[in-house]
Amino acid sequence: MNRTIFNPNALSIISAALLFSGTALSSIAAEANIKKQENGQMLPTQVSAQTWQAISNWSTDSLSLLEFIASNDEEYELNHYIELLTRDHRDGEILRQLKELDTTVLDYWPQAMNEASPEDNFLFTRYIIQYKPAQFVQWLNRYKAISLSQYLEQKAPQLFNAWYEEHAAPKRKGLSILEYNSALPAEVYAELKDLLSKDPSGGTKSQCACQMITPVTGSGHVVTNYPATPSNWSDYSSDSSGLSKHKLDFKTTAYGAFHSGDGVRWSKHKAYGYDSSINHNSSEFYVKMLCTDAGGFDCNQSNSCTGNLEVRGTYSSRYHVKGTAKQIWSKATNSHAGDGAKFAVDLPGSAPEIVLFNKAGGAAMSYNTGWDINSVLGALKAALGITSAIVSDSPGSLLDGELASDLITNIAGMVTRSGNEKTVNSTMRARFDSSDVSPFLLQPNEVYHFTLDSSARVKARGYGGYSDSHFEYGSSGALMYAANHFTCGTNVTPPTPTGLWFYADQSGPDSNASLRSDVENWLSIQLNKPVSASQSQGIVH
Repeated sequence: MNRTIFNPNALSIISAALLFSGTALSSIAAEANIKKQENGQMLPTQVSAQTWQAISNWSTDSLSLLEFIASNDEEYELNHYIELLTRDHRDGEILRQLKELDTTVLDYWPQAMNEASPEDNFLFTRYIIQYKPAQFVQWLNRYKAISLSQYLEQKAPQLFNAWYEEHAAPKRKGLSILEYNSALPAEVYAELKDLLSKDPSGGTKSQCACQMITPVTGSGHVVTNYPATPSNWSDYSSDSSGLSKHKLDFKTTAYGAFHSGDGVRWSKHKAYGYDSSINHNSSEFYVKMLCTDAGGFDCNQSNSCTGNLEVRGTYSSRYHVKGTAKQIWSKATNSHAGDGAKFAVDLPGSAPEIVLFNKAGGAAMSYNTGWDINSVLGALKAALGITSAIVSDSPGSLLDGELASDLITNIAGMVTRSGNEKTVNSTMRARFDSSDVSPFLLQPNEVYHFTLDSSARVKARGYGGYSDSHFEYGSSGALMYAANHFTCGTNVTPPTPTGLWFYADQSGPDSNASLRSDVENWLSIQLNKPVSASQSQGIVH
C-alpha cells in the first residue's frame, strides 16, 4: 500500500491530541460555603521517581494509535479520516478557523510543508495534526467533528480494537491508578494513596481534582541535571626535559547544561596541539497535570481541565581566545573555542521533538595556519541539529551582532582574526519565551518534557620556535515554566498556578544575580504575585 508523508514518528504526535479526542444566618453560611468551594485549589506535589513512573505507565499508551496504524500499513485510514474532515470546507476555511484559536498557528509551517500553501485544507490539516495537536483537539471540540478513535471504531473496528486491547493506557480502559498494576511496590501504592487523599487549599474538594506534579530527581531537586551538582574536570600535560618543550593546562566546570572551559597551550621547538569536545551537559524538566477522582480514576471529558503552560529558556555563552607567535623562529599558532545549546520539547505522545532554539558560536585566531572552523563548529552543528550554514566573520561584523542577538535562534558562526598576536572576544545569546508567541495548551494526565542540551569544543595548535594559545568559553542561563489560567469543569478542583525554575552561571556572560532577577520578574508576571528565587532552583505556587 502507498504510504503518505506521515511516518511512525511523525504520526505518533497525533495520538495524544486525537484520543482526548431558611434563616438569614443559614443563608449567609451557605453562600460562604459555596465561595469557599469555588476558591479551592490543589497545591503542587513532588513525587518519587518510582511513583512518577507508575503514574506515567497508567496514563500513557504503550504504543500510540498512530504508531500502531503505521506499523500495520493502514495509513490510508488516516487519509480517509482527513478527507472526511475537510470535504465540506472551502479552501483556506480551516486555516481561518484555527487562527481564531491560535494566531501563531503557522509557526512551524515553513519547516513542515516548505512551499505548499496552507490554504490547502488537506495539507493544512495534516500539518495541524502533527505540529499543533492541542489546537487540533480544540478545533474538533468547537466544530463537533469526529475524532480519529471514533472514526476507526466505526470504519475499522478490528484495527481499533487490536490497538485498544494491546496498547491503550490503563486510564483509557477505566482502570484506577491504584489498581491497574497489582505488582506496585508498597511504598509507591502508599504515596499514590496520599496523593489522591490530599485536600485542596482554600476550599472543599470536588468530585475530580487536578494537581501539578513533578518528579524528585536523584539530587532531590526539581530539574534533572547532568551533572547533578557543580563539577569540574581537568587535563594537564607537560614536557620540559629537552630542547623541545610543551605545556597544556585545561580546566572545565559544569552544572547541568551550563559549563565552562579555560585552557592554555604552549610549545617550543616542536609542533603541539590540543583538541577536546565537551558533550552531554543537559538540564531537563517535566510538566504534568494529574486529574483523577478520589479512587484514582481518570476524570471523564465533562470534568476536563486545561491550562496555559508558559515556558522560558535562555542560554548565553562568552568566548575568549588569544594566540602569540612573534618570537624568533616562531612560525604558526591558532586557537579556537566554540559552544552552543539546543532547547527542545517533547509534546504528549511519542512525537518527534520540536526545537525551540539551537545556536552555536565561537571565537578563533590564526597565524600561518588554516582555520579549523568547520572542525569545531561542524561538530557542534551536528550535535545540536543546527540547520543553518557555518559562517565566520570579523569582530563588529553582522555575524557578531547576530550571535549576540537572542532573537536569532538557529545559526552556527565564529568570530575570527588573523595575526601573530591576536585576541578575539565574542558573545552568543539564545532565548525562547512562549509569551512572545503562544502558550502550550496544558492537558490533563499528559507529560510535557523540556530539555536543554549543550556542547562545546576547543582546539589549538602551534609550532616553530615558540607559540602559545589561550582558549576559553563559559555559559549561563535559566529554565522556567508557569502553569496558569486553568479552565475546568463544574465538578473539578483546579490546580494552584505553579512555577518552576533553574538557573546557573558557569563563567558565562550573566551573573547569578542577573539570572535570579530574570526568573523573579518573569514568574511574577506569569503568576501575578511576587516571587523570590534566592535558591538556584525551586517551585513556587
